[in-house]
Amino acid sequence: MNTTYDDIFTCFLENTGVDISRLPQTDVGKYEMIHNAIRHYNSKISDLDEVGKLTYDDDTEKINVKLDDTRLLILAYCMKYVYLENELVAFQALWSPFQREIGIKDYRSQVQGRENTLQRTEQKIYEFLSVIEDKSIM
Repeated sequence: MNTTYDDIFTCFLENTGVDISRLPQTDVGKYEMIHNAIRHYNSKISDLDEVGKLTYDDDTEKINVKLDDTRLLILAYCMKYVYLENELVAFQALWSPFQREIGIKDYRSQVQGRENTLQRTEQKIYEFLSVIEDKSIM
């Protein structure tokens, strides 16, 4: 049985702590998040990995394989990374030009905090990737 979109989205929600009110509410929006995460996953995971590249099928709402827990977490954190990166870009585009005029306090601190969260998320992805590499060596 292949991993479903529901499995992926549930893992994302349960493990990443993002503000769900800002997530897409439509299936199309959720599909786009999953597609983007799969692209990031495929770019990070080694071609030598036994699972190989992931592909998605919107008609069945499944991907081509059944992911183990580690790979599912990598995919969830790839979703989180893309989400946070988009949030950072949107924040900068909205507030950067007007920070002085409207008096945003600590704009640079807010941007730095968001960038730190992105870095921690990327580090978590690499931690999971190292687990896969360690298993393949043994």
